[in-house]
Order: sequence, then C-alpha cells, then structure tokens
Amino acid sequence: MNTTWMKSLVFWIILLIVMFAVFQCSQNSENKKQASALMYERLFHCTRNLPQKNLDVLKHIQQQLKPELTQAELMELIKECRKAHPLQSKENYINLIKSLK
Repeated sequence: MNTTWMKSLVFWIILLIVMFAVFQCSQNSENKKQASALMYERLFHCTRNLPQKNLDVLKHIQQQLKPELTQAELMELIKECRKAHPLQSKENYINLIKSLK
C-alpha cells in the first residue's frame, strides 16, 4: 500500500499549523507594543470631532488615556470613538483637504 500521499498530507498540515502559530505570535507581540504618537494623533482627531451629545464617550476615553497604552488598547479607544462619530465619505475628506488654505 502506497502511503506517500498520507506523508505529504501530514507534512502540509504540520507546515500550516507552524505558519499559523508564528503568525499568531507575531500578532500578539505587535499588539503588546507601546502605541505610537501617530496613533494618539489619530485618536485626538477623532475625539475633537465628537458631537456635543457624545460627551460621555469623550469622558470615558479621557479616563482611559495614559502614555503607556499598548497598540491594542489604543485601537479599542479609537473604535469607541468611531462608533460615536462614524467616518465620512472619501469624497467629503477630499473636498475638505482641497478647501484648506
């Protein structure tokens, strides 16, 4: 009985599992890195545009802020802000940029 295909299948399964494990480890280490100033700037731009009716969201974000936030923690705050103040269309942003003087 020829089991070459079985050996090949086992090899590819092991290879995929190892690749997935490496990817997961790299993702976890990236999320644990300290957030960059660019991410804080992105959060600032989102929070300054929050309408007055979303002051509770703004206060919650302000209470969570500290200089040592990880990238994952800061992304959660940005997501909260985006829920309260969704993005506009690309065309609107293009028009706003073009209207700058």
